[in-house]
Amino acid sequence: MSVKKILLLGAAGAAAVSMTAAMAGGFTQEPGTPVAENGYYIEGHLGYARQNYFDNINWRNAGLVANRDHNNDRGGFAAGVDAGYKINRHFAVELGWFHLPTLTLPTAVPVATSPASYLQSWALYLAGKYMMPLPWMNSTDVFFKLGVAYRNACLGSAAGSFADVSSNKSTFVRPMFATGLDYSFSDTWSGIIQYAYFMGARNSFPFETVNTGALGTVAANVFTLGLGYKFTV
Repeated sequence: MSVKKILLLGAAGAAAVSMTAAMAGGFTQEPGTPVAENGYYIEGHLGYARQNYFDNINWRNAGLVANRDHNNDRGGFAAGVDAGYKINRHFAVELGWFHLPTLTLPTAVPVATSPASYLQSWALYLAGKYMMPLPWMNSTDVFFKLGVAYRNACLGSAAGSFADVSSNKSTFVRPMFATGLDYSFSDTWSGIIQYAYFMGARNSFPFETVNTGALGTVAANVFTLGLGYKFTV
């Protein structure tokens, strides 16, 4: 079972248990840190993004992911920031941005000694956010985000020439989602654990020869820890 499916099933299970407990009255939540019903907030995130270019057949056939150390072709460092408005206790709207791992790519044969080029990419998203308190964990919410993401990927000119693609830039819009936990340390500060999924595109970086396909851009599975600040005025 994929990581994405496991996380979705886990989040759904947590939601189901929380709702059942609340209806049955089996849990009594102790008074926790007060949470503002509405207002603006900002968040920062650091972590790891899994994006598997190494096993992508088009990238392997083009010679862009073969035998180069530390090139992030299976994933690497990711960082992001978002800002949102909390409409009420359960709903918010959010605008966010993520830097995705930069790939180091070959530009000639032999690959091991060729000059390096790069694939750089980021994602900008707009999403709705649903928050639900966990009855058995004081000051803790489970949250779900669903929205649209604009992804931008730029291939270095030398790598583009080596792979024989007709365009070194790819932009596209796809659905995105995220889920995680938010723990409030106070009425302003909170800690965040989050998983976010950004879709790829098969038609990114088309080959120079017509009707021969494209390199494509792979999906990004982003796992992060974050810190949030809620404005009180």
